[in-house]
Amino acid sequence: MFDRRNGSPLTYQIARTGVLVSALAAALVGIGGCTTAKPFSYLDSERWSKVEMNTYDTFIVSVDGKSPGFRSRIVVDPGRHHIVFQTVPAAGFTYSPQKALDIDIEPCVRYWFEAKRVNGLEQDFEPRVNHTEPIPGCVVAAKSTG
Repeated sequence: MFDRRNGSPLTYQIARTGVLVSALAAALVGIGGCTTAKPFSYLDSERWSKVEMNTYDTFIVSVDGKSPGFRSRIVVDPGRHHIVFQTVPAAGFTYSPQKALDIDIEPCVRYWFEAKRVNGLEQDFEPRVNHTEPIPGCVVAAKSTG
């Protein structure tokens, strides 16, 4: 029942797959050359590693006094930032206190944050960086000397 210019279904499928692979390869080569015009960084309120005891995901309340809303990944410019965090309340509490962290954000780096408590019953926490990694495709322009 298949008649694609007297070809078999298998021949047609192989040819179609070859075209798709070629198109995907061309797209990947094009993406590989992309760079950013202006370096940026990500702040992520969820932990990257959840192995350590008494660490919790955070909620970023504000960055430099501005509320980012309910996003877990926030785009910021590199430089010094004042970040206010909140986390889940400890057992027996209905809210969590807000804690601030002043940090130098490097360009083209993604930051994951966490809240570290002394123990699971303690309400107080320390906001800290859980993990960092470079952002693929984000390139810091070299400074020209002269």
